Amino acid sequence: MTERMDLRQLRYFVTVAERGGFGAAASALNVAQSALSRHVRLLEHELGGALLERGARGVAVTEAGKVLLARGRWLLGAFDDIKAEVLTENREPSGTVRLGAPSSLADILYAPLAQLFAERFPKVQLELSDGLTEEMTDRLLRAELDLAIVTAPLPNDHLDYEVLVVEQVFLIGPAGDKLLRRGKLSPQEFNRLPAAVRPLGRSIFPSSARSSLRVESMTPLKQMVAMGLGYGLLPFSGIHHEVAAGILSAALLPWLRADRILALPRGRPTSRATRETATALKCVCQGLIKEGKILVSSS
Repeated sequence: MTERMDLRQLRYFVTVAERGGFGAAASALNVAQSALSRHVRLLEHELGGALLERGARGVAVTEAGKVLLARGRWLLGAFDDIKAEVLTENREPSGTVRLGAPSSLADILYAPLAQLFAERFPKVQLELSDGLTEEMTDRLLRAELDLAIVTAPLPNDHLDYEVLVVEQVFLIGPAGDKLLRRGKLSPQEFNRLPAAVRPLGRSIFPSSARSSLRVESMTPLKQMVAMGLGYGLLPFSGIHHEVAAGILSAALLPWLRADRILALPRGRPTSRATRETATALKCVCQGLIKEGKILVSSS
């Protein structure tokens, strides 16, 4: 039965070529020199010509051998990468995953996510932070985060986006606010707002709305709104506690939506722990939707 070129023969040939002789290659591979020589000759026979020029001082690679050496190095490297990747997949995920999210979502998302990882992936260390979309995007690009949840991000050639959930957006005010009693506002009513507490990032409040406050964090924004210093905008995930407790009132803005997008750096290797985090985020979000803590937009 005729032998066919295989990875072992290819590795033998590459080692002989790189070491410059059969003796040095046999020692490196821990293989008898006679067996090594036989396998290389079989390879030469199958490929129809000499791959090595043998001499008293060692071997030299022929032109045909140079082609095989270049392709062989690439193929052996790819094989080793495949093996390492599969071995990693079969092991329990470990390492550190750095995740960022908007504070309005982090408040209800991070605790159940941490609980899920404690039960399923105890060897993974989560580093959880919150911030505005612009900040999360910058941190992703600077490799300070492995993945992030951002809201309606601008297109970026260096990031990959996947929709996580699309939330309804509410105008919030102090408890018992008359404007919000109907539970829903039109664009015309929104454009006549007297005052607003604006976020530091992008804002869609009308320019006519009086505003001397720009706030980065969600918690003080809600406190200022509850004091009657201006109206605010947040998805239901960020206000459900206060609405249930009667601290804030809210009215749906059916023509607005908050696209929560999962963002990962394009072209950067992604660990299994990071991929498991992305999958877990989708699972946790579905659970929060069922619990009524996230209201999904139908638009």
